[in-house]
Amino acid sequence: KSKSTEPFFLALGFLKPHLPFCAPKKYWDLYDRSSFTLPALRTPPEGAPKYAPTTWGELRQYSDIPDTGPLTDEQARAMMHGYHAAVSYVDAQIGRVLDEFDRLGLATNTIIVLWGDHGWHLGDHGMWSKHTNYEEATHIPLLIAAPGVTKPGTRTKALAETVDLYPTLCELAGLPKPKLPQPLDGQSLVPVLKNPSGQGKQAIFHVFPRHRRGDGEILGQAVRTERYRLVEWKKPGAPPETADLELYDYHADPAETKNLASEQPEVVAKLRAILAKQPEGKPQLSAKPDAGKQKAERAALFDRKDTNHDGQLTRAEFLANQPDPDEAPKRFTRFDRNQDGILSREEFVKMGVAP
Repeated sequence: KSKSTEPFFLALGFLKPHLPFCAPKKYWDLYDRSSFTLPALRTPPEGAPKYAPTTWGELRQYSDIPDTGPLTDEQARAMMHGYHAAVSYVDAQIGRVLDEFDRLGLATNTIIVLWGDHGWHLGDHGMWSKHTNYEEATHIPLLIAAPGVTKPGTRTKALAETVDLYPTLCELAGLPKPKLPQPLDGQSLVPVLKNPSGQGKQAIFHVFPRHRRGDGEILGQAVRTERYRLVEWKKPGAPPETADLELYDYHADPAETKNLASEQPEVVAKLRAILAKQPEGKPQLSAKPDAGKQKAERAALFDRKDTNHDGQLTRAEFLANQPDPDEAPKRFTRFDRNQDGILSREEFVKMGVAP
């Protein structure tokens, strides 16, 4: 505020409502668990490829969640309760930031964007977490406040993608678009902000990987229009006829109960033509770990932790400055192969793995 003539940029990251659903008690107390309505549809869409739904492995890592099979109704309501509590908690933290903008008098000339990186299945289709190409996983919160452009409380049904945020902020801030070797994927949302009833984009796109038996890693590239979503599952570069297809009509079937791809070939053809104009998705890259480099880094970390330079780590030395104090003691026990209460250099470097 003391440099009112200089522009500023803040990027604030809030973890919640990500798992685990931890929040102060008062936010849990906002809700009556028994009032939550369980999803009516607890099965994947009829006719969808068997690999398309998520098995919600992220949630299954927790000790009180079954390794396979559905949650009980009691567990489902607990999850819904926790999600709502975590949302209310982060909502309050965002409110603290906005209150400070008001107090400092900055809200009248500051552009504020609130967005999330993905949606979350709360038991619909029998799924929890994210990691799908379905509506609940790909539909994100997106709020934009731009003084002199937006009006409080207005909504739009126009389609938008996260790649649109960059050109939108450039236009709102009066910044020139940078000269890049390739065109921007996104387009400014300013016309929609000025006219929320406007149509905006005709289609938006997303992609998520899966493993298909007998075929290995494949990609589910998707196109979403105002009415439909088409998902095309195939290996990058493979012929179009090798694809498995999903089609959903959100006018006739907003709950995605049935894959309509085989019943509406004309719609499929139109949407695949739109999708074909996009660059084909590429598989995820995973670099093989450099064992020598990792060993050297672990050895250097051992030397930093060995504060008395006696060539071994006590439990106190190991636990000092750990970023995850609840989990670190478990690692110490695991690394301590001979269970003598100290870590040798070899135990630390090899992280308890036997030679």
